[in-house]
Amino acid sequence: MNTSSSTTDPATVDMAAVRQLVKRAVRAAVPASQMTTSDYGFPEPRPLAGLQAALSVTRLAQNQAYTFAKGLRGEGSSWDEIADLLEIEWSEDYVQRERAFELVAGPVSSYGYNRYVFFTCAGPHGCGQSITDRGPYNGYPSDNEDGHAEGCRRLAAEVEAYRRAQDELEHREQVMEEALQLVTDSFGKETVGRVRYVQSHGGRYRGWSTSETLAVALVLRDDEQLATVGYSDRGEALRRIMSGMSAAPRDPAGWLATVRAAATGLRD
Repeated sequence: MNTSSSTTDPATVDMAAVRQLVKRAVRAAVPASQMTTSDYGFPEPRPLAGLQAALSVTRLAQNQAYTFAKGLRGEGSSWDEIADLLEIEWSEDYVQRERAFELVAGPVSSYGYNRYVFFTCAGPHGCGQSITDRGPYNGYPSDNEDGHAEGCRRLAAEVEAYRRAQDELEHREQVMEEALQLVTDSFGKETVGRVRYVQSHGGRYRGWSTSETLAVALVLRDDEQLATVGYSDRGEALRRIMSGMSAAPRDPAGWLATVRAAATGLRD
């Protein structure tokens, strides 16, 4: 399921009204004895009580967000999509989709060692059954979810999507292996390694030189990073890289395409 069509445009939200609601909620959570009067004569929470109340309201709002996330899961959103909506950043300490599941599911019960999310299989292809979701830890969706009706079209579509993704992954790995043999220069090989680092670290670049950073950004077609380094034109960035190589390739565009295939498995 593509959640973008149902995502609320921040521009359509009346943030002034939201701020007033938040202020009212915080004040409502502060005991009357912890209220004071501002310099303008308005009732105002004392700092400590206000902070505690604001944190309580934050936790309640967060729990409400997780409830809506369960609803999205029921409609067919994947844990990857939910992780994006929850704005879970990349970390070496967890996989983003797994972290999303753990937050939405809540802490592990004192009676067991597992987390679960329960939802109704809905959406246009849902079977209407109550589903127990154990999280995105295994490959096939059918290994993670119990309760679907026999022949559930939503589950079948998810399994098929997973199979296609695995086939694509295997194809890209084969392309990478074949293309890597064609990258003979040391800078190209180092660029392949740097690109793979960025891909496996949530898009994070390291403190590489300008040419090294430009090469990675060109392979990934990361125009934002190119602009950060001071290059808005890909051709200009490629010429900068070539000028710094001791033995520049005769076909710069072909060199870049080969490095891209070796690093990402994608052919131009």
